[in-house]
Amino acid sequence: MGKLLGHQIKSHFKNNWFIPVLPLVLIVFGLLFSSINYYNLAMHSVTIGITALSCGYIVAAVTVIVGDYNMFFGDSALFYESIPISPLAKTFSRFIYYFVMFTIYSLYLVAIFVILTLASTGISTIPWKEISSVINEIGAKNLLISIGIAIIFLFNCIARIVFSISLGGGKKLRRFGFGGSVLAFIILGVLEGFAIKLLDTFDLFTKMELVMNNGDVFVNFRGVGFLMLLVVETILFLLGVYYFHKNRISVS
Repeated sequence: MGKLLGHQIKSHFKNNWFIPVLPLVLIVFGLLFSSINYYNLAMHSVTIGITALSCGYIVAAVTVIVGDYNMFFGDSALFYESIPISPLAKTFSRFIYYFVMFTIYSLYLVAIFVILTLASTGISTIPWKEISSVINEIGAKNLLISIGIAIIFLFNCIARIVFSISLGGGKKLRRFGFGGSVLAFIILGVLEGFAIKLLDTFDLFTKMELVMNNGDVFVNFRGVGFLMLLVVETILFLLGVYYFHKNRISVS
């Protein structure tokens, strides 16, 4: 699984190296122009760089998804399905691949914005005291719970995407190409929304609030029951992906 995951990441950056590089180059040139008093040119370069960085984040997500489809159900499907590793390893390799790429691009985006913010405000160090004050006001417990909830939503989203791609690459939807996976994702979203709305009418989801130390509400969400539903749904999606890979191997 490790070799497959490494190959997926390497292949992505080999084919899409310009996504992280182009915004950084534009921003660096903007800062250089600013240092030699070409302010108009510097502003244009930095603005274009920031725009490219923000758009690049979305483009990166699309390229990761399309790349995953091409690897296992598109042009390179025969090669990747013939790799002698178990369906379980392929399933988790794809899942971890999305998580790793999300983490890399998110950290890259945050790092660039932090550096630009510090540079524009003239602050040479990160204001740890102010950050610590905000954390104390929110509450460490509330922050950890919020991070846990965000991770559950992220894992569910990744599992849903991987399952949709696998479902769209199956026999019935394969004739639509990548559009079959998009259609599968939309149908899953509609069905899930209808199911949640139906269950909500029976008051099966309790409301939960995370209150900050000053009494303000930090997070308001459906509660533990809804989170458990997401966890179960995530597991079912991954089992579905495992089934698709196992079935393709047995058919082959």
